[in-house]
Amino acid sequence: MIRILCGLVALSLPIALASAPAESAELGEQQLRGRALFNQSCRVCHTPPAFNAPLYGPALTRDTQRGKDDLLTEIIQDGSPRMPGFKYQFSVDQIGAIVAYLRTIPGESGSPQTSSQQSPALPPSRSERERQQREAD
Repeated sequence: MIRILCGLVALSLPIALASAPAESAELGEQQLRGRALFNQSCRVCHTPPAFNAPLYGPALTRDTQRGKDDLLTEIIQDGSPRMPGFKYQFSVDQIGAIVAYLRTIPGESGSPQTSSQQSPALPPSRSERERQQREAD
C-alpha cells in the first residue's frame, strides 16, 4: 500500500510542478528573493487580510513612490510616521530585492493616473520632506 502511494505521489509531482503559476518563471532570482521577503514582513500590512477588507498600509505596486526606486528604498529603510524602518532587519541587497519585486506588480489600472485619481502612496521620504521644508521657508 505504501509503495502505491509513493508511486502516485512520484507520478503526480511533475504534473503539480508543471501546473505551478507561470509568474514564478517570469521573475528573476532577485525578484523571487524580494517576493519571499515581502511575504515575510510586508504582506501583513500591504495586502488585504480578507476579500473586501481594508488595508493597514497602502497597496504597493510598480507605481508606488512614482516609480522612483531610491524613494521607495529610503522609505523601507527609514520607515515613515505609520511604518517602521527595516534597515536593521534587512540588508541593502535585501531591500533592493523587495524594490525589484514591487516593480513587477502592476498598478491598479494600465493607464497613467491623474493627480485626482492617484491611489494612496507612502508618505514622502525624509529627503523629500526636507526639500519641501526648505522651499516653504
